[in-house]
Amino acid sequence: MTKISKNLVINFSLFLVLLFSPLPPDSHAVPFIDQEAEIAMGKGADIQISQQYGIYQDKELQIYVNKIGQKLVSQLSDKVFPNYYFRIVDSSEINAFALPGGYVYVTLGLLAMVNSEAELAGVLGHEIGHIIFHHGAKQMVRSIGSQVLALGGAIASPKNAGQWLVVSSAMSQQILLGYGREAEIESDQHGILNSKEAGYSPFGMSSFLKSLRRKEIMSGQSYHAFQASHPDTRDRIVKAHLMAGRMTHASENENSYRDRYLNKIRGLKYEGQKHAGDKKRYNPQYIDFYEVQDGDTFQSIAAKELGDKRKDLDISVLNGRKESSQPKPGDLLKIVRNGEFKKNKILQLNPSFGSNSALDLPAARLGKY
Repeated sequence: MTKISKNLVINFSLFLVLLFSPLPPDSHAVPFIDQEAEIAMGKGADIQISQQYGIYQDKELQIYVNKIGQKLVSQLSDKVFPNYYFRIVDSSEINAFALPGGYVYVTLGLLAMVNSEAELAGVLGHEIGHIIFHHGAKQMVRSIGSQVLALGGAIASPKNAGQWLVVSSAMSQQILLGYGREAEIESDQHGILNSKEAGYSPFGMSSFLKSLRRKEIMSGQSYHAFQASHPDTRDRIVKAHLMAGRMTHASENENSYRDRYLNKIRGLKYEGQKHAGDKKRYNPQYIDFYEVQDGDTFQSIAAKELGDKRKDLDISVLNGRKESSQPKPGDLLKIVRNGEFKKNKILQLNPSFGSNSALDLPAARLGKY
């Protein structure tokens, strides 16, 4: 029997097993791939991602993002996987992605675009959706077949280096291209529901998508690449906004925790390297914020704080605001400053964070000692 014939027989046999086997308890489960295999794939790829992008060296911010992620996971009726990991990677690209087995990543570029804790919760909930619906594993079955994946947890073993290379290459493609239209919409819905159950405004996802839409129009940079297989950003905004509106009668800003989020990302590195191998020299920049005073406009703030009134559009886009709108006294606005961040101002959260209530506090304001 030829090698091709053997492969056909193996594939047909696997098809028959799938066709006549009862559905597993998890209706989203993937044929030929067990939980051990998905965890092994995620664990192996996590090492590669950490090397490819680098982990952002800000312990406090890493803990903050992880706490939000774990709070979302705690609301799941079925976690599917025993552990979830949330990491910030050192990349200026606007992206977030998930790997099989419980691994979620957000980039510095995405954190700079996010405008509230509710928006970040919506994004993390979206990525959790990709994990619990097994979108990554399903995509790999479609792209590389089941034979390699049938190795299960042994796939990441050094003796299976060739097979692991095939799997890791497929996962890299998924990170770049996303999971397709239906999967993205399904994960949007999960992110909205999950964040609402965790106590956040369900409008976080639509607000984030609106900000991205303005960024796309201005610069062409996009989230999850928005390839042809993805739903159009405008379509996602409409669907997300309608779903959130059916879930609450509260205003979009209620339970968004914008000020608290801005306190946390102050000093965040802005722009810069796209991955660990990016050796281009970038002028250092960082995220700061400004409290709007009486009579301020985007132009006057840009002139006063950044020395160039033409940067008013940059400020409005960065804050998810329309060009025609104007800030109100007391608003906190993100701005981008040149140079290295110096902690000459200390942010004081009032009341101070407790060990068990860090995510249940009212929004914080800027304070100095």
